[in-house]
Amino acid sequence: MRTRRLPFAALVVFAALSSAAAQPATSPLGPVSPTTGLVLRDDVVRALIQESSGDRIHDNVQRISLLARDTQGGYGEAAVWMKAAAETAGLQDVHLEAMKDGPQWRATHGELWVAGPHRYRVTSYADLPMSLPSGSGSFEGTGLELVDVGTGMKDADYEGRDLKGKVILTRGPPGFAVRKAVAERGAVGVVSSYSTPPWNAPHRMDGDFPDQVGWTRVAKELVPPGQRAPFVFMVSDRQGRELRAQLQAGPVKMDVSVATETFEGHYNIVSGVIPGTRAGEEVVLTAHLDHYKPGADDNASGAATLLEMVRTYTTLIRRGVLPPPTRTLRVLWLPEFDGTRGWFSRHADDPVRRVANYNFDMLGASLTRTHSRFMATYTPDWNASFVNAVSESTVDFMNRFNGVAYPPRKDFRIGSVTGSQDPLDIHMERYSRGSDHQLFNDHGIPGVAFSTWPDDGYHTSGDRAENVDPTQLHRAAFAGLASVTVAAWAEGSEALELARLVAVHGVRRLAEDEFNARRDLASAPAAQLPGAYRLSRAAVRAGYRREREALRSCIPLGAPAAPVQVMAKALEATEAQALGRLEADGKARGASLREPALAEVERRARAFVPRRVKGQELASFDELASRVGPENQARVAAVQAVMTAATTALRERGEDELRFFQLPDAVASYADGRRSVADIREAAYAEYGHAFPEEALLDLFGLLEQGGIMTRAR
Repeated sequence: MRTRRLPFAALVVFAALSSAAAQPATSPLGPVSPTTGLVLRDDVVRALIQESSGDRIHDNVQRISLLARDTQGGYGEAAVWMKAAAETAGLQDVHLEAMKDGPQWRATHGELWVAGPHRYRVTSYADLPMSLPSGSGSFEGTGLELVDVGTGMKDADYEGRDLKGKVILTRGPPGFAVRKAVAERGAVGVVSSYSTPPWNAPHRMDGDFPDQVGWTRVAKELVPPGQRAPFVFMVSDRQGRELRAQLQAGPVKMDVSVATETFEGHYNIVSGVIPGTRAGEEVVLTAHLDHYKPGADDNASGAATLLEMVRTYTTLIRRGVLPPPTRTLRVLWLPEFDGTRGWFSRHADDPVRRVANYNFDMLGASLTRTHSRFMATYTPDWNASFVNAVSESTVDFMNRFNGVAYPPRKDFRIGSVTGSQDPLDIHMERYSRGSDHQLFNDHGIPGVAFSTWPDDGYHTSGDRAENVDPTQLHRAAFAGLASVTVAAWAEGSEALELARLVAVHGVRRLAEDEFNARRDLASAPAAQLPGAYRLSRAAVRAGYRREREALRSCIPLGAPAAPVQVMAKALEATEAQALGRLEADGKARGASLREPALAEVERRARAFVPRRVKGQELASFDELASRVGPENQARVAAVQAVMTAATTALRERGEDELRFFQLPDAVASYADGRRSVADIREAAYAEYGHAFPEEALLDLFGLLEQGGIMTRAR
């Protein structure tokens, strides 16, 4: 066949294109964009949006949610699938990292029937695995009497009643009935229609969703040693009311058939990397893979979104749109909390500097269908980092270009083919615990969480794939991609541009800190003015300290130290001005700002400098409180009362429920061997806007010290 020669001009164009294609991809970072407000180049922003897919994520949410990942078998199947999918997506060194062996539970059969001439099946493990909680024991019985104990949360619900050999029906959490009716009075099992966890109660009340079935476990601590584990069945509110209606008409008999077993085994962590060019540095991405079936938003959505982020990165790197990252991306799918604890037990001392953690948990809930909102969390003030400014700039960009159903800039629209047209409303939230990012923060690694909260289906059978929105999934993926790209690729002059972004966003955060401090001072009664003034000054100072540390966090990324230090130094003058305005506000009240002499409790608070014991960073105050002896019960009760009062005050002020999760541990995380208990009180006030009594904090840290979680620096 005769060949056709290209014209000379075409050859020149072809050579130019070939030369351009052969050139290595340039860094995705640059100066702050006047269009997006990000330190990512606009073309990179478009590439991250256009390559990632919420529809693809949703397909994988459906796959994962078919597995009951709250048992070793179901989780193991999900882990094997994720390993293969991650390898296909281009992740390298993908392997299953075994956790410690321990007791595992599985069920092979579980059915609950109403006996009698119109015998019918109420529920079964085969139809809904979460109807038979993990830890339930084997049992066979027919014609068992059903007894209603109402909420079952008071001693009076059980007193004077013969419950031996009977089945208990309760509207409350089944743990109360297991302890009071089974362990103490000989009942054989429990049927519960409870479905609303306490931290979700303000958002989703019992009865709002009558066909949801709640998720729980049978804690072995509820059953005395040597006593067999009872069976527990979870039913919907509607089914519970039907059973109570039958009880009003006469006795109800139950037939129960449950076959379970325990064995030794372990869960696996799925781990892999996108290798970086700089040795010994990592950005860690996490999503918990475990949970009940279906568990679509919690957390098939996070696991699938992380997988799509991997595919997006490897695709763009392969195409030359992105160069390989500067820092290795370490990607982990693991069991929530336990998996992260296990991973740290092996890897905390690795010769690796971990720059940041990005955690993806409950990302995909339809904001309209589940009455939710999309949020990104700050790190705690004591763990300041550039990651907060990056998250803020990402949130601002996403809201600006996606805050209406049909945005004018289609190239910056983050949506999906099969998803909703919901306007986006993503928020930055002050630090809260509640997922794996808290453990990274406890280890000193700045941890950010992306999530949708609240969720009408949270921890119930209502958490299904149809309530997960592909558009929201795409937005979650982009939020992660935009943030992680900065942390993983920034170096040298780009890290200096990042420091400028931190300085710009710090202005807004510091203005809010000053606003809150001056507002709190203005609202303080005259008699309390000296103490309120001290705490308000502490809050302003804490804000400036946080922003200086956030600026300096850019230096290890490669930002030149001198200009960053100049930016940090400039904050000293504005801090003095802010404190001067605060003092003027106080003096204008016409009352003395001079504090009285230190009380004995205050002197003790200044003398006690707690420090966390290495290896105990992740311990929980609640676990400690359950183990203390009678001599310390009063101190535990005092701490719990103060934390309950703080929760009530913050809730009345409109704070999100997640802010109160593990509040004693959040306060305790400020212990670093340098801050006294008095300093921690001021720092906690700056973080939460609530003044914790010194005596209660002394009790908190004293109990943690006795439990081996804390020691004293002095």
